[in-house]
Amino acid sequence: MKKTGDHYDAIVIGAGPAGSTAARRLAQTGLQVLIAEQRQSVGDHVQCAEFVPRMITKYAGLRSIDVAQQVNGIKTFINGETASVVRAPGYVLHRCRWDKELADAAVAAGANLMTGVRAVHVNGSVVTLLCGGEQQEVTGTFILGCDGPRSLISKQLGNKQGETCIALQRELTLVKPLNYAEIYFDPAWYGGYGWVFSKGTTANVGLAVHTSHTGRLKELLTDFCRTLVARQIVQAITGAATTGGLIPSGGLVQCLANRHMLVAGDAAGCTHPITGGGIMNAVVSGQLAATAVMQAIAQGNEQLAKSYTAAIQAEYGRQFAIAGERLASRNQEWTGNNAEFATLIRRSWITFPEYYMQ
Repeated sequence: MKKTGDHYDAIVIGAGPAGSTAARRLAQTGLQVLIAEQRQSVGDHVQCAEFVPRMITKYAGLRSIDVAQQVNGIKTFINGETASVVRAPGYVLHRCRWDKELADAAVAAGANLMTGVRAVHVNGSVVTLLCGGEQQEVTGTFILGCDGPRSLISKQLGNKQGETCIALQRELTLVKPLNYAEIYFDPAWYGGYGWVFSKGTTANVGLAVHTSHTGRLKELLTDFCRTLVARQIVQAITGAATTGGLIPSGGLVQCLANRHMLVAGDAAGCTHPITGGGIMNAVVSGQLAATAVMQAIAQGNEQLAKSYTAAIQAEYGRQFAIAGERLASRNQEWTGNNAEFATLIRRSWITFPEYYMQ
């Protein structure tokens, strides 16, 4: 295929891990690829906790400068007490640097990157981009929606907004480095949890709750930070900037693809319903998306939905279905009784054996 004017073989909406991964693989095959990213600079305004398991290196490269700190595993706290310590090596990333590296790799492979543009409308193969108050139309044989939990492309596929949590996070100075990623559960944080992910001298300190409790989230995060100060885990919280965003928790979207469009990453619901983890899943789904597009080019567009849906379901379908059941049960049985709450979390959090015994 050959680019003619503003026509591309593939238009990728979003330059996060899913979009940049898919764009790179497609460009490497010689396809004309456009990445449309609404942020002015790829990687700006990071909204995630930045933790990834060590096995991500099977799917994406990590430079030493992309890693803020290696961690030995996960410590889980319930009601302020240590409940489990699990060895599960991983990394806390500098997402801003890493996202830029992924996008740069896609460009080096031949993809075209436009920043500061937002996809506002899709009609068949025509994508309308808004840039500096002016609209520009481009066309693509395939359109890949890697545009987050409020995905335009997911809506085009007929999907409704699924269940989400809302998260807020601050980067605070640590009293001393932590060797484990720390997860906290408290009855006051309905449907979610808190975290402290060490980045050497600082840590991402965040809190996620069910969207029904959005109004109290800022207050709850401040209280959590004050508790950490009192426990001498972090230093004073004055002046710390706050970031945040939606975390999909409803599992895979109902429609992942049609004959010429698909969604990947958060847009596809490729975020673990229990943990909220989605960085590695974004990379994997981006790879699967590129593979499905190449198969459709070779075998016909009608293969896109079938092959991509089968690949995503094989990768995430069962584990996300189980996690979704655990999450729904946990939220339904949420309680303020400390003993009952501890039992509930043990049945519904992945570091406890009880999670796998049901």
